[in-house]
Amino acid sequence: MRQKSLGGLGMALLALTAMAAANPLPPVVREGRPTVPSRPARSGAERLASYRAQLARLAASDPARADILLTLAEIETDAGDYPSAQRHAFEAASLYAVRGDVGRRGRALNRVGLASTYAGDYQLAGRMLKIAVALSTAAGDDETLAEQTTNLANVSFFLGRYADAAASYEAALRIVDSHRAQPWAERQRRIVLVNEATLDQRLGRDEEALAIYRQVKGEKELRPREQGQILMNLGVLYRHLGDPIKALAVYDEARRLFAQEQEKALELAVTKNRGIVLALDLGQLEAARASFSEALDGASRVGDQRDVLQARLYRGETELRLGQIEPARQDFQASLDLARALRTPEEEWKALYGLARAELRIGNRAGATAHLTTAVAIVEKVREAIRVPTLKSDFFNEKRVVYDALISVELEGGEPQRIFELIEQSHSRAWRERLGLKSGVTLAAVQRSLPADVILLDIWSSSFGSAVVAVTHDDVHVRRVDVDEAAVKKLVEVFDEGPGGDWRAAAAAIAAHLLPPGIPRGIRQVIVIPDGALTLVPFEILPFHGRLLIEHAAVSYMPTAAMLFRDASSRRRVLPPWALQFRGFADPVFGSAALDDPVLVRSRLVSSAREVEDIASELGGASVLHLGRDDRKEYVYDKARVAPILHIATHAIADANAIEQSRILFSPPTDKAKGADYLFLKEAYELPLKGVELAVLSACDTERGRLLRGEGVQSFSRAFLAAGARSTITTLWRVPDRSTAAFMKVFYYHIQRGASRAVALQMAKLRFLHSGSALADPHYWAAFVLTGEGLQPVPTAIRWSSIALAAAAALLVGLALWRLS
Repeated sequence: MRQKSLGGLGMALLALTAMAAANPLPPVVREGRPTVPSRPARSGAERLASYRAQLARLAASDPARADILLTLAEIETDAGDYPSAQRHAFEAASLYAVRGDVGRRGRALNRVGLASTYAGDYQLAGRMLKIAVALSTAAGDDETLAEQTTNLANVSFFLGRYADAAASYEAALRIVDSHRAQPWAERQRRIVLVNEATLDQRLGRDEEALAIYRQVKGEKELRPREQGQILMNLGVLYRHLGDPIKALAVYDEARRLFAQEQEKALELAVTKNRGIVLALDLGQLEAARASFSEALDGASRVGDQRDVLQARLYRGETELRLGQIEPARQDFQASLDLARALRTPEEEWKALYGLARAELRIGNRAGATAHLTTAVAIVEKVREAIRVPTLKSDFFNEKRVVYDALISVELEGGEPQRIFELIEQSHSRAWRERLGLKSGVTLAAVQRSLPADVILLDIWSSSFGSAVVAVTHDDVHVRRVDVDEAAVKKLVEVFDEGPGGDWRAAAAAIAAHLLPPGIPRGIRQVIVIPDGALTLVPFEILPFHGRLLIEHAAVSYMPTAAMLFRDASSRRRVLPPWALQFRGFADPVFGSAALDDPVLVRSRLVSSAREVEDIASELGGASVLHLGRDDRKEYVYDKARVAPILHIATHAIADANAIEQSRILFSPPTDKAKGADYLFLKEAYELPLKGVELAVLSACDTERGRLLRGEGVQSFSRAFLAAGARSTITTLWRVPDRSTAAFMKVFYYHIQRGASRAVALQMAKLRFLHSGSALADPHYWAAFVLTGEGLQPVPTAIRWSSIALAAAAALLVGLALWRLS
């Protein structure tokens, strides 16, 4: 398995050092850390000795003493003498305080914060930088304030407080943007952006980080050493994206820049990163171990504890791959001790993860379990402190590997309850919290919530292996399975290409290793919680005991079993005929689509309009239809017209690479506008859908999107559920609009007659499957998947005709009774 965590350790942070105005020095980025305030240019021993001599000659009351102390602290920081730098900068701050020089006192305390950051004392660094920020704010020194705010963000980064880091970077950008006309602003802005990119890398948002690096790479406002640092981060990113050749190229460019600037330490750092690529990506492990040992020796000599920590983590990983278990254990243990001393949770869980794998190599399952359990607890603690949902999901994306390792160990003789609850702990955490669902899901609670005729298949799929937990009201079975990813890929490609493809062989290959050997008698519905590549597989078409699974039972999907505990709907199950039951959007009309290929979206979706009209006529309640030019996004936001059923039939585009660009097309917002309007995926999370029982997105690829480890596919079904809808129907691939219209007519026929959502969808699929026509091909019906509540029917309205018939019948009975009397 490729160790992405190693790549994440090779990041450098850019930051400006707030220094005395008389002696501005450029920032320097160091390998292996977020962009912290940059260090000043390297100074020789002679300069250090000169300033120390000057200081010795000055009287305690000399006005120049504070400036000499601050400059000396800067040189000592660069030389790696952090205790002296801290002491001298703090003395300078005290002298500035006596003189009432608020601005310079803030700069001196910033220096204390920087030296403390490099020394690994993040608690002290944070305290000093917060005071420095307050002083610069009071002095009105926004240039220095922007630098200090960035430095404070870097401390939060090292402590694993990613939400705080993101907030501080944004604050620094606001300061910079309010001074765009100032000569310092553009350069500082680029430095903050690079730091944000480093945070994006840590959180697994690679595409966002790559966009920033491409934007700032080569900018003249950044100095050669800063460009080199950006190139180092870019190399780490290319490694993470699986392109070691590009990583080597940018590392070579960075090394050239560092050599030009005579940055020997950074030259060595980038050489080490280059060794990581050559050894860990390309298999030259002995060379890697030698490089990391050299880096460890160098970091130890200058007392750089964080670099010592990272060098040991790298070397331990290399030794583990070489089969040198005892040296690997020693390095991981030393890393763990140092990470705890420095209070850096990111490195702490990585050291524990390394120790666990070393213990497994020697057969110590209990020791591995203990280390992994502790690592999971650390990840959970850091994650709980993150308050921004998007940061939580991206943060967890990389950490899922720890849960996977623990689940794999527990599968060897662990209790089913423990295994099930760990798998649930690794599913859709950030999404679950958006809905306020239970953070802990117990097996007993799930079993109590399942009707006797329902089976839940909770799937775990990872590089460590795969398993299925089959849960019914009265029983639970756990078994390891094999996920044939080649067959999954083939199946997806077959349906993407259109009808008539050979899907049966791929479906059989998947089912042979995935489905449980038997489903208990009396089961009428299967709830699937998919994972990994299986999120793109329609389980309905998998062969099971001579037939397709859809022929045995209705199938629905959930992101997590926690959905079983979602608050019950307060809506009535039966509505009067005048109640609003249905809102339909279809057939957008626009002159141009700025973001899309006109070949794909230029045609009118006339069948979609008929689809919506047919549905409205099938249902008993009142309907509101937005067709053609009236198909506008703004109407989806209308809180006054929320109906139990929301149906959108239109064009949609799923962008797996840039998740924020996934979109649904609507007609222009005004009659004068010509360009299509868009509902982007991020916007969909904020739609007012509370009260919507069923949202049907009858558009292409609305169940596709970016796959986040631990969260699942970031699709429109997830967004609409998070916005309040209790269930969704979305599509896995492109389906012709005419066959879709016919399919939906059958589906809503059964909905109106009181069938549950899952059963109504099953009936529509079976109608197509057994039609004896071209529509029997799964391409036309298997794309539609139900996510969320599937066991309950949608509220239906009594038809006026039914009321009239009932009234007529009552009248006839009344007449008959009158005659008898």
